[in-house]
Amino acid sequence: MTSKTNKEMLKNDISSRMKQEEHYVQVPPVEKKSSGKALNIVISVTIAIIVLAGILYPLVNLF
Repeated sequence: MTSKTNKEMLKNDISSRMKQEEHYVQVPPVEKKSSGKALNIVISVTIAIIVLAGILYPLVNLF
């Protein structure tokens, strides 16, 4: 029986301390991060241009 009361007292003590110290702790705001969709599109277009240039340049030099 004393074990249960000790556990309950400990639980109550911890919860009361947490409530007392809540105002000392500052939770950082959640930062919204952009998905980077625009950057992915720019990189994709750049790679596509480089690949097309690599294919077309030798073809143009043949004629």
